[in-house]
Amino acid sequence: MKVSTRILLLLASLLAISGISVALLQAAHHREVRTIYASLQQQRHGLLERLINLTGQSLRIFASDYSLWDDMVQFVESGDTTWAKININASLANFNAQAAWVVSPDGRLLYTATQTPALATLDLPLADPAFLDRLRRERALLFFMTSPEGLLELHAAPILPSNDLKREQAARGWFIVARLWDEKFLGILADTLQCRVTLGPAAPASEREAPVIRLQRVLPDWRGQPLQALQVEYVSPPLVELLKSNTDEAFLLFTLGTTIILVVTIGLSYWVIRPLHLLGHSLETGRTDSLAKLQQSSDEFGHLARQLSQSFGQRDALRTSEEHQRQSLDLRSRLARDLHDGIIQSVYAAGLGLESARHLRATDPAAAELRLATCQQMLNDTLWQVRNFIAALEPSEESTQTIAQALATLAANMRSLQSIGITAMADHELAQRIGKHQEMHLLQMAREAVSNALRHSGASQVRLTLHPAADNQAVLEVTDNGSGFDPALRTGTGRGLVNLASRAREIGGTLHIDTTPGKGARIAIQFSPKP
Repeated sequence: MKVSTRILLLLASLLAISGISVALLQAAHHREVRTIYASLQQQRHGLLERLINLTGQSLRIFASDYSLWDDMVQFVESGDTTWAKININASLANFNAQAAWVVSPDGRLLYTATQTPALATLDLPLADPAFLDRLRRERALLFFMTSPEGLLELHAAPILPSNDLKREQAARGWFIVARLWDEKFLGILADTLQCRVTLGPAAPASEREAPVIRLQRVLPDWRGQPLQALQVEYVSPPLVELLKSNTDEAFLLFTLGTTIILVVTIGLSYWVIRPLHLLGHSLETGRTDSLAKLQQSSDEFGHLARQLSQSFGQRDALRTSEEHQRQSLDLRSRLARDLHDGIIQSVYAAGLGLESARHLRATDPAAAELRLATCQQMLNDTLWQVRNFIAALEPSEESTQTIAQALATLAANMRSLQSIGITAMADHELAQRIGKHQEMHLLQMAREAVSNALRHSGASQVRLTLHPAADNQAVLEVTDNGSGFDPALRTGTGRGLVNLASRAREIGGTLHIDTTPGKGARIAIQFSPKP
């Protein structure tokens, strides 16, 4: 994995850690908000209960005090409406009540006092035996009813003599008082609680979300079943501020962390990843063009760039030196091969000619003279070749002869020096398709093969042929009727066969040797003619 990739993965991990940290912080804030929310909800619920009890206290006192009064017992027995008007009707306003009813022990309505005419026709559930049974069981009963004017809060208490403080005697009747929960009353609750208050059907408990605190106070009927519910919605300013502060804090931390990581990413990209990329690209391409600006930097990467540029310079110098050395070795090898195949063979042939001329000098002076002239010409040619070698030139490149003419000249020179049959045959059309480079190597290989036949095989016939072959190929053959040899057992320090194989490869050809001891030899070079 590249260093740049590792750095990017590290930065991505830091960003992920930053995000997780902010998420954990948010979770902690949510837990804190939920705790505060639950505490505020509990406080508000207690405050609501105390306020309802406080606002209903006047009704409870009205019902409790007037029901435990001897005069009220006598009124139930006498039915004196004058007393009721003076004592009950006049007291409604004092106790903040809108209506009051006196009920006999058997459930008959004895008296009704109201401040609102619509409540005068309100039907209490007196005909329901269950309602009367509950009145008999309860020392005090709080319940709610609906009316044309709205929701009513009712308090009922048994009418007893004043000496029955524990209310242990059978009820002599019941005194019921009511208060209307109208918009004015709900407004008082809302102003006191500093919240929104409404009446509505009772709803199941739902998930609460800060900062709105929602409370529900179920208002039961006389059976204890939910009739309506007091809905309270309160928005806590401190909780709103805390939520805003938590959100701002999380946003600030996330923004700060992201900004830091972004700045670090940009810095690493410019100061680390980019120099590493340039150095890696330079190492891949082997060039220092892209390191020009980086080399001017004074940091560690600038030092590496300068060292890399210096190492590339040393590498190029070493390659140049190796190339010069290789060229020198190639030239040395080529000169050694050409000296062996050309000059040495020519000098050897001239030596053979001189030896034969010495033997003919006494018997055939004219033939001896002719051979001496041929040797002189051959030595002159050899001297010209040596001069070309000194100038590191290929000796045969300057020749104007075709390969067919050069092979014929080689055969003629060898015949004039040796009393054996040496012939040369070449396809002239094929010779026109062979370039100078191939001609030079073919001539040198022919000279080497003929010289080997004369020196080692004792042959009386040597034949040179250049002819076309299948697949647009050409073949140079040198055959003799000498003693032959076994190529696998050929030993010695001579370079003849090695040079032949090397030259064959240089012209894109292959060397074939077909020989058996005692049956002559055939040396063939197969190649593709190239102009």
